[in-house]
Amino acid sequence: MTSAASIAILTFSLAAAVSCAAMVVDMRHGQIPNVFSLALLMIGVSSAALHRGWSGLADAMLGAVLAFAVFLIPYLLGGLGGGDVKLMAAFGALTRVEGVLPALILVAIAGALTSALFLAYDRLRGRAFCTAIPYAPAIVMGSLLVAASQIGVK
Repeated sequence: MTSAASIAILTFSLAAAVSCAAMVVDMRHGQIPNVFSLALLMIGVSSAALHRGWSGLADAMLGAVLAFAVFLIPYLLGGLGGGDVKLMAAFGALTRVEGVLPALILVAIAGALTSALFLAYDRLRGRAFCTAIPYAPAIVMGSLLVAASQIGVK
């Protein structure tokens, strides 16, 4: 295995560990601490810079800005929390600009599925529908799928 492949696998493994921790915290407490988003942002930016130098760094930063801008709209409309926006921006850096659109599409699909599961769970327990559904599981699932598909891609 080449060192580039080893770095890509290590990057993905670190990102998966951090994002799974963020997902668990969001599901338990309804918030995503900034430390998780910052760690993912640093993993994405440093990996891109290691692989492709300045152009990789620019792609990662542009991906973060693009993902942040897209998620800022539902945040301003009251549909997402600030932690969700920052987490998606961090994944934008990890997937770089070319992975943002596929990640957004997969996050939307995963969001619909996880929302339906949370609502069904509440219904089975006889509770009224919850007002807030944690969105980190959708962000993590959709974004990690894209990140995994990019392993080995230059």
